[in-house]
Formats: sequence, structure tokens, C-alpha cells
Amino acid sequence: MRKQKKRRGKPGIILIIVLVLIAAVVAVLFLRKDKEPEEDTRIILEDPRIESSLTVGATGDILIHSPIIDSVYYGGGYDFSDCFRLVAPYYSQPDIMIANLEVTCGGEEAGAYSGYPTFNCPDNIIPTLKNAGVDLLLTANNHSYDTGYDGMLRTLDLITENGLEYLGTRKNTGEHFIVVKEVNGIKIGMINFTYDTRQYPDDQKSLNGIPMRDEAEDLVSSFCYENLEELYQNVKDAMHQMNMLGVDSKIVFIHWGNEYQDDPNWIQEEIAQEICELGADVIVGGHPHVIQRYDTLTASNGHQTLCLYSMGNELSNQRAALMDEDGNRGYTEDGLIFEVTYSKFNNGKVKITGLKILPTWVERTGSYSIVALDDQTDPYSWGADNTGAALASYERTIGRLGGAYNAFRASRGQAAVPEYLN
Repeated sequence: MRKQKKRRGKPGIILIIVLVLIAAVVAVLFLRKDKEPEEDTRIILEDPRIESSLTVGATGDILIHSPIIDSVYYGGGYDFSDCFRLVAPYYSQPDIMIANLEVTCGGEEAGAYSGYPTFNCPDNIIPTLKNAGVDLLLTANNHSYDTGYDGMLRTLDLITENGLEYLGTRKNTGEHFIVVKEVNGIKIGMINFTYDTRQYPDDQKSLNGIPMRDEAEDLVSSFCYENLEELYQNVKDAMHQMNMLGVDSKIVFIHWGNEYQDDPNWIQEEIAQEICELGADVIVGGHPHVIQRYDTLTASNGHQTLCLYSMGNELSNQRAALMDEDGNRGYTEDGLIFEVTYSKFNNGKVKITGLKILPTWVERTGSYSIVALDDQTDPYSWGADNTGAALASYERTIGRLGGAYNAFRASRGQAAVPEYLN
């Protein structure tokens, strides 16, 4: 028998394949080394820098008592312009300037012009505020209904006719209580609440003890101290709506607290903390007629809220000599301009980068004049007849703001405010 031949492998073919593969790898490596490097198309962000800014300013109670009305009557009519002459340049500096209009302009049909306890102010106050640099008026306060339903609506008509906006009341339920303003690519959402004088939530709504008509109740953004959960729900809804509108920051103005009290009460503190928890960035208060402290509040999630509990009076006849309670120490004569500066960075983020409080003082020398107490200028250039009294007002205000004010300024690289001027 013939033996079968054993099949042998083909080592030559395998070797050739291996050599070809090696040559291919070497060629690829050589070509990669020889090729010019491709351009890096990845986006490299620069260090964050400010691209635009926005400053919102606010001032306290415009409270026109009867002696002020009498002092601005010049035979042919009423003119409040001298009251704001010294402070007008400062009202004009913020991109958005806001004041608390704590009067109504009910006109002659509402009766004679009057001050406390129900305010019916001459119409000239509105164009005067416009000419002084004010852009928006807070209209939700305990005096919003002093001249009734018609007077409240007439006041709003007068505001819009003079090119201003209002916040806190509305002409009809088709309008929203929220106002959104966009300047320099920064969008701010604002809402204004006032306490009303109901004793119980189910009572008829009233302001300054005046019962409101049924059709008026939904035209004032108000809350009852006996039902704070309703307030919190309204704030929560407003925060949600502002988020839907894409705002960069949310400001809550609120009329609250006890008149002439040096410090916020526990209800103010509780409300402020809850509004902080709900996402507001700034809280600005009014009604006590004296300046109450500034605080930086922190929510459970770390969110911070700037809170000024009360701006005090900006214009009133509440003189130290007229007030009870130990002479009131002049606090009702003191006011301020509260300024918050926002910056938009090249990464699209918006942050609060500045805080400024400019003290003001109402001087009475037959007429009434709001004096801006600017610590960057010589006190003798403020324009006050009594510079010593103006300096005393400055010191009162800075002392009442509390340490949190300078602490926040320091966190944003701002200089401390001098407590005393020589």
C-alpha cells in the first residue's frame, strides 16, 4: 500500500501576510507623523467677564400730609417740584427707579385735598415724580383705597397718562400683578403685596379700615395676617410665573410691619424667610415709616435673598417734634434710596454684584425738601440749610442698617460705608 503524504502548512504565505500588516502599520504611523496637526475646533471659554449691567433703585413712602399740600400751593395750583429738586439727580441714576406712592389722587370729585387719615393728593405729584426720574410706582399699601374704588382707578389712569408704570394694584382682572422689565439684556420680575385690614380671612376685604366694593377686591394684591398660607401660595405662584417668563431675578415689594417700630417684628421675619425659601432674590419693605435693618437671608437650599425690612419715609410731615414715643428721635424724617446692581456675564449668568444705600432726609424750612446725603461729596454741598441736622440723619440711617449691609458689600468687593462724617 502507498502511504498517504502528510499535508504541510504554508509558512511562506503566513510570513508574507504578517510582513504586509507590519508595513501597513508603519506607513500609517509615518503618515500621521508627517501630517500637519489639525486645528483645535473646541470652544475655549474666556474667564467670566461682565457684558452688561442693570441697577434697580427704590425709595420709601411718599406720604403727602396736609401741611405739605399747603406748602406747595402757589395761587394758580400745586407744584411739588421743589420737594424733589435736590434728590432728582439721584433718582435719575438707576436704570429702573421705583417709589412707594402712599396716597391716592382721587381728584375734586373725591372731595377736598387731604392728608392723614385718608389721603387725597393733588395730581401734580405724579408728573413731578416722573420728571424727577421715577419710572414705576408701588400702589399696593394701606392707603390705596382712601378715595374709594373710583379714586383708586383714577390714580392708576393718572400714572399711565404721565408715562409711569404701577405695581400692586390694577385696573381690571385682565392685567397681571407681575411686572417684568428688561434692560441691557437683563430681565427683572417684580410683584408688590400689602397687608389688608381684615381681622379674619373670610371678612370683606378692607384697606385702612375702609370696606372695599366686591369688584375692587381682586384689584389689590393684598394679604391677611390671619392667613399667611394664602400669601405664601400667591408668592409661590408668582415665582413660578416669573420662571416661565424667563426672568433673571425676582423682587418682592411688601407693605407690612408695625408703624414707628425700630426693628422688624417676628411676623415680618417669618414672612421674609418664607419668601426667601420660595426663591425671591430681593425683598423690599415699607409701612413702618422708619428705616428698619438690612439682612442677607439664606434658604435651606443655600439660596440668598437681600432683604431691607423698611425703607422709611421719603417725603412726609412726620417731624421729630410732632411724633410721640420719646420724641421719635427723628427717625420718621429719615429715608433712603436702595440700589441693587445686576451684572450679566459672558457665560450668560446674571448675578447681583453691587448694593448701595443712599440716605435721604426731609428738611422743613417753610417748604419741604428731600436732601440726598451722599457720602462721596462734601456735606456742605448737599444743599441742606442745616448741615448738622443732615449729618445727624446720615448717622442715624447708617447705624440702623446693621452690620449685614457692609458684610454683603464686602462680599462683592465694595468698600465699607463710613459711619461718621467729619
